[in-house]
Amino acid sequence: MAIGFLVEKRKEAGLTQRELADRLGKPRSFVSKIEGRERRIDVVEFIAIAKALGNPAGDLMAALAAAMPDRLDF
Repeated sequence: MAIGFLVEKRKEAGLTQRELADRLGKPRSFVSKIEGRERRIDVVEFIAIAKALGNPAGDLMAALAAAMPDRLDF
């Protein structure tokens, strides 16, 4: 759910994985592994991604939190 949310926001921003990676100063594989659910992100990376997408991190986090179910199965 959370990764799908970030993919949706990237696409809404009109960015490819490569363009987002360039904004982050990372290789495209960094974004690809996140979106492919091969890699988790920490809160600092989330903030950087939000900024790269042109969204205030707090707003993006609030929208994500509102969309999340009350209980998560890990």
